[in-house]
Amino acid sequence: MADKITFEFKGFKELQEIFKEMQDDFGEKDQKKILVSGVRQAMKPVLAMARMRAPVDTGALGSSLRIEARKPNTKDRRSRYYNSGQVAMALVSTAPGNVLAKKKWKNKKTGAKQVGIPSDARANVQEFGSYKMAAHPYMRSSLESQSQAVTDNLGNNLGLALDKYKAKNIK
Repeated sequence: MADKITFEFKGFKELQEIFKEMQDDFGEKDQKKILVSGVRQAMKPVLAMARMRAPVDTGALGSSLRIEARKPNTKDRRSRYYNSGQVAMALVSTAPGNVLAKKKWKNKKTGAKQVGIPSDARANVQEFGSYKMAAHPYMRSSLESQSQAVTDNLGNNLGLALDKYKAKNIK
């Protein structure tokens, strides 16, 4: 039996007003830049919680986590989670292999500073388990526990980003 997740959005009217203001004051390119920055900032509580909840052996898993914010690509548009017209998205995930290979981190088992984290399925196996290991969910619970903070922060961050952008670009 699947667990039900329920989200309650407070401040949605204010968020719609911010979007309307963006539409009136800025071009499409500027809107996307502001939205991508806003969703990246809004996801910071999820990243912090995921790093805190990630199972720790060497610490590589927590060190490999990052926020990815961007406009949706072709693969994203094929996802069942994509909404038509969506212009920005953010997610907490492990970095790709080329980034992990250069990542500097401190090994919690040995205490040594290291460069490079093996690119493997450790994040998926920890979250969902395998035939050899039980699941230790940390990402889903991090998003669930921080969902209200994300929605609260999104409106605040977009408002701040708009003010900053206006101060910089509108004279």
